Amino acid sequence: MATKETAPVRGETKRFLVECDGCSYERSAEGRDEAMRIGTDHRLETGHEPVAVELPPPTENA
Repeated sequence: MATKETAPVRGETKRFLVECDGCSYERSAEGRDEAMRIGTDHRLETGHEPVAVELPPPTENA
């Protein structure tokens, strides 16, 4: 599974969207390990190749 991610910010847990071009599958994940697990499970079930895309950090409105 391919991942697109930026360099980590200290103390920040990255968020990913795991999506599949072969079907409508989409799941969010907290951290790279969870994204890999979700993508691997989907690939094993369907044979599709999902991609994990890093989501931007949430913005705080003041």
